[in-house]
Amino acid sequence: MFQQLMKQVTELTIDTEERLKGVIDLIFEKAISEPNFSVAYANMCRCLMGLKVPTTDKPGITVNFRKLLLNRCQKEFEKDKDDDEIFEKKQKELDAASGEEKQRLLEELEEAKDKARRRSLGNIKFIGELFKLKMLTEVIMHDCIVKLLKNHDEESLECLCRLLSTIGKDLDFEKAKPRMDQYFNQMEKIIKERKTSSRIRFMLQDVLDLRRNNWVPRRGDQGPKTIDQIHKEAELEEHREQMKVQQALISKKESGRSNLPQDEGWNTVPISTKNRPIDTSRLSKITKRETAPTPPPPQTPTKPALTEEELDKKSTAIIEEYLHINDMKEALQCVQEMNSTQLLFVFVRQGLESTLERSTIAREHMGLLLHQLIKTGTLPTQQYYKGLQEILEVAEDMAIDIPHIWLYLAELITPMLHEGGIPMGQLFSEISKPLIPLGKAGVLLVHILTLLCKGMSHKKAGTMWREAGLSWKDFLPEDVDVNKFVTEKNVEFTLGNESEKSKKKELSSAELTKQLDRLIQDKADNQRIFDWIEANLDEQQTNSNMFVRALMTCICQSAIICENPYKVDSEQINQRAKLLQKYLKDEQKELQALYALQALMVEMEQPANLLRMFFDTLYDEDVIKEEAFYKWESSKDPAEQQGKGVALKSVTAFFTWLREAEDESDNS
Repeated sequence: MFQQLMKQVTELTIDTEERLKGVIDLIFEKAISEPNFSVAYANMCRCLMGLKVPTTDKPGITVNFRKLLLNRCQKEFEKDKDDDEIFEKKQKELDAASGEEKQRLLEELEEAKDKARRRSLGNIKFIGELFKLKMLTEVIMHDCIVKLLKNHDEESLECLCRLLSTIGKDLDFEKAKPRMDQYFNQMEKIIKERKTSSRIRFMLQDVLDLRRNNWVPRRGDQGPKTIDQIHKEAELEEHREQMKVQQALISKKESGRSNLPQDEGWNTVPISTKNRPIDTSRLSKITKRETAPTPPPPQTPTKPALTEEELDKKSTAIIEEYLHINDMKEALQCVQEMNSTQLLFVFVRQGLESTLERSTIAREHMGLLLHQLIKTGTLPTQQYYKGLQEILEVAEDMAIDIPHIWLYLAELITPMLHEGGIPMGQLFSEISKPLIPLGKAGVLLVHILTLLCKGMSHKKAGTMWREAGLSWKDFLPEDVDVNKFVTEKNVEFTLGNESEKSKKKELSSAELTKQLDRLIQDKADNQRIFDWIEANLDEQQTNSNMFVRALMTCICQSAIICENPYKVDSEQINQRAKLLQKYLKDEQKELQALYALQALMVEMEQPANLLRMFFDTLYDEDVIKEEAFYKWESSKDPAEQQGKGVALKSVTAFFTWLREAEDESDNS
């Protein structure tokens, strides 16, 4: 159901700020009116996090989904203040009225208050789910807690308990402890006053105990169990019962050797050998068995090995979650935790099957996950081949229902050729085995090579082909003319004809930013980004200010840690330093990069200390040199004055330190 809903939303044309606001308003209203589905709506917001659209009033500047979502949260809180004013006005009308009119106004006021309270609780529940997905900051959550503590009605207090049980651990860090202490002192006061029902008092006490226990619950989550969990628990229980029986039998036998049998509910059947022939050859074996020490009972495994069926179900869950939230690190960890290396072909097969008829992005993401599993050593190459082969063997039959299956398979396989994956020679030879008899190997390889050349130059792809010692005649039917096939399919570069087919298309600033942003979000290494730039941009484009600014913006955005306050991920800048250094060739390019960073700060409404942290990191990583910093400081370019005053003030300490360091260097 969720997938269908997400598909409908992603198919919408969301290309303006007004439309994006409309989508957010719609999700908010649904989440507030249907609080039982707030988890699903929060996940939907997580899936839409990457959406960016141009602003209405500032051409050339984009606004993202997250910023508009924060604005919507703020708007919902402000609505409560408006409601209070309306209630105050209605209360005055009620006080002035009499008789039937007074009764009517009283009912209206109570109904309006009840409706507003339910809306407020629905809003807080939804905001809590957004915070759990790391989409909102602690500040908003503190506002929610204050608001719930202010209302002493039971619904608000119950909501408070559920909220703190879920997110309390994330809020209760050293800096926020005084504030958290205030909340919990107030909760203790509510318990002592005994003005609420015993049920609510017990709930409040449970949250107090939870905090005293360092947010470790006394018992696990007692939520509803899935059918899989129930079956698994039943199997474990059955296994434990069998172990008890085995141990009872063993102890019974041991005691039976030295003592008279005792009646403990077990009946032994006497065995008569009167009329039974005896096989003397087995006597030695019987003797050995009697004298051998009793083997210890088999150990219960700490984690039962997964069957193929169980692994298939787990794989489906991991893949679905990964495709929805695109958290590579989490997906890799989940696959490792399955601890079923010899059955991982099931995961590969499930990943390919479940994405064949989805979007291009879903297939690319699945391909990238499989590449990372190979790169990290979690997925053995043979398990990858085995899972892939199961799909390739039936691909021709599937082509009846999926006409573009060879392109779709290529989208899933191509990421494996990235650095750290499988070498081209080995990969192409292996995937062609089931396809050569069908005459389809060449078709698939052409699609893979075509996609590969979108991320690297034809020259590099051709070199990879030749260095792998590959030859088209090994993949094509005997009656096919190789030269004609290569020409028709535009893969002459594999034969050493290096000339690029045509002049590279000039990308707009928005298109360029979108492509670079996507590569960085996919955690592409620097070489892969170099290759993409070489394949898609000519020298004139890479020397342009537009390119430098787009690259700087994308890298800096990816390095912002969305906490309160914002921080810079210096490791991310360190990883991308070589990429920036390659294209920031001179002082002028470095200046353009600083202008791009200034514009990003303006777009983010000048967060405190963030520009200073960026300046420190860029200087430490030798991305921007002193001369460029000084040139930016003294620049009077009228096109770059927006936010310059605030920016300069925020980095005063940086320039003071820079000059002092320079003076010390000169003196020494």
